Amino acid sequence: MRLLRTADGGFINTQRIVRLADERQQADTWIAVLADGEEVALAPYYSAPGRVERELADIAVVPALGSMVDCNSEVCCCGTDGP
Repeated sequence: MRLLRTADGGFINTQRIVRLADERQQADTWIAVLADGEEVALAPYYSAPGRVERELADIAVVPALGSMVDCNSEVCCCGTDGP
């Protein structure tokens, strides 16, 4: 089991993370998106260039959540059914 520190001082198991959103421009952090849709801000430690990418090389990285557009594909990139 591998744990990452969250912005609120807790920890999250990396196996629960399905994708990461880069929020460093707006909030100086990464947002971990969990399988149930919950969004968890990671600790500022991970905002250094390349740090979270090394820690979670197998997790999909998506643009900032605010810049994402509605999914119009039959199968969404996040693994859920499309419209």
